[in-house]
Amino acid sequence: MLARWAIVPRPELAGTTALPPDICTACPSLRHPNLPDEVSLLLPVQPNPQSLVEDILAAPALLQGAAVGLFLANPFFSPPREAQRLADAGVRWVANLPSVAQHDREFAQQLSDVALDHARELAALADFKAAGLRVLAAVSDTTEAQGAADLHADAVLVMPKSSDLAAGFPSLHQRGTAAQSIAAVLRDSGRRSVLLGLGTKNEAERPSLWPDAWDGVVCRPLMSEQ
Repeated sequence: MLARWAIVPRPELAGTTALPPDICTACPSLRHPNLPDEVSLLLPVQPNPQSLVEDILAAPALLQGAAVGLFLANPFFSPPREAQRLADAGVRWVANLPSVAQHDREFAQQLSDVALDHARELAALADFKAAGLRVLAAVSDTTEAQGAADLHADAVLVMPKSSDLAAGFPSLHQRGTAAQSIAAVLRDSGRRSVLLGLGTKNEAERPSLWPDAWDGVVCRPLMSEQ
């Protein structure tokens, strides 16, 4: 099973950006109506990102041009080695999805204390960028956005915190406010990354309702048998 997160740019940007059509991640090992897939993907029962890499290398056509979303905080994953292997296989985009950026501040600090944090993900993305791939950085706050700006990420995805998903999918206003703050960081840093918001398929079909800061929408994942 693969999870595909469709990417829909603003109509006026369509054809002017080199965004992939979607992001391909592993499918959550545990699915439940009361557990959002965005949260389930962060559970420790998920397979090692190496498994997804091996699947892609064995059958590159699975991607169909999609970005590869990998859990890059995994300490047993070797970004420099896999970056070159994926590049040689024709992969063009990599994203840190799912991301530890989605965890609440307290748990994120605990991860930082053992170097399993968002900075580790950005360092991995830097390895992919050095191998000639384009990178899509998932962030949840302005500190992480500064890291993505310093990386010169080609695109930035604003992911809600897991706690924000506890009571249901955050409102469009809430997601737009977060995106506006992150857009300000990118602008002040002099970086021009395509800024994407997480949304639903219905929202993706109504760009007139999107927050001004969004250049496009990454749709919540759909599962597909492969």
